[in-house]
Amino acid sequence: MDGGVGRSRGWGLLRAVAKRLRQVRRRTVLAGVGVLVLFLLLAHPVRVGLLALAVLPSAIGSLPVDPLVHLTPTPVREAVSFDYPVGTVEADVYSPGWGGRHGAIILLLGARPVDHDDPILVRFAEGLSRTGLVVMIPVASGLASSHIQAEEVDALVTEVDLLRARPDVDPARIGVIGFSVGGSVALQAAADPRLDGKLVLVNAFGSYFDTTDYLRAISTRSLAYAGIDEPWEPDPLVLFVVARQMVDTLPDPHDRDVLDRLYLQADTSARDDVPTMTPAGRAALGLLEGLPMLETEAALAQLPPETSARFSGISPSRVIDRVTTRLFLMHDLADHVVPYTESRRLAARTPPAILERYTEFDLFDHVTPNRLPTDPGFYVQLGRLLSQLYGLLLYVL
Repeated sequence: MDGGVGRSRGWGLLRAVAKRLRQVRRRTVLAGVGVLVLFLLLAHPVRVGLLALAVLPSAIGSLPVDPLVHLTPTPVREAVSFDYPVGTVEADVYSPGWGGRHGAIILLLGARPVDHDDPILVRFAEGLSRTGLVVMIPVASGLASSHIQAEEVDALVTEVDLLRARPDVDPARIGVIGFSVGGSVALQAAADPRLDGKLVLVNAFGSYFDTTDYLRAISTRSLAYAGIDEPWEPDPLVLFVVARQMVDTLPDPHDRDVLDRLYLQADTSARDDVPTMTPAGRAALGLLEGLPMLETEAALAQLPPETSARFSGISPSRVIDRVTTRLFLMHDLADHVVPYTESRRLAARTPPAILERYTEFDLFDHVTPNRLPTDPGFYVQLGRLLSQLYGLLLYVL
């Protein structure tokens, strides 16, 4: 009996030791997994991926849950202003609700932009700031009134310098997301020596590349590029903005008056005065009203030097060979403000070493989200947007 009891106790002790060893091994494995998970969460690419996913509801308001609103402090919003050669810039700056130095993004809007307090714009700016970015939204008086001039680059140079001087901004992590004309201005600024080495990226969204090709598309109501031959109808906003540049620059006051009344004031009675316009004025009008391709080329050739100089001076195609900043490009295929062929031309001309990503979408009305989550294709487009956001946030977060 005593020997059996001893053996039983011995086996029990061995089982207890084995159980203890299994528990220790399991805890060790779990601890190792925990360390690995923590490491992955702290690794920069993984952290940026999670933040890019979390910021999607701020970019696309139709998503049902916005985790950043519940998990992060409300950004601090402040106003700054300054003069530039052709007007004044009024800007809002959103900073994260915690200390330290952060990367920064300038959201550069286009001609006739939305209001500073537009809910879509505020939601996106706050979302980016909640990820840990300082976000500036400048509104230049020139662009706001549809006067697109080369001096808009001067405004962006000052905006970058203001951010670099902030104690909460890391000057090595400043980028620009330019919408529509804002993207075209950012592309030109990226070639400016004053910003050499000061921008880590430019993301141009729905932007034009070459103003002459853009005018061709507007006039012919069609897209022709690299095998593409399809109809295209410009949005009324396009005709207004292009007419604004012509009214600014046509040398004949009667030509300016007729175009102003027709396209800026929507006064149809001005058509009675069209026959008395100069050949240059009628050429400008023809480009707005629509012409066949051969007549479009003739009208472009008849534009006065002042008008041609305005369009040339705001064309990124002049300077793309001098851009060294990494570029991200986005365009919606159904865009009726700027045709997607403009971004295809830009992508083809951009040096491969600096073109990080070009993504085409079926998700936006120009640059505003307009597709609903009930559409199955919505989530494919959302994945493309996530990839784009992840790519650019890698450089600023």
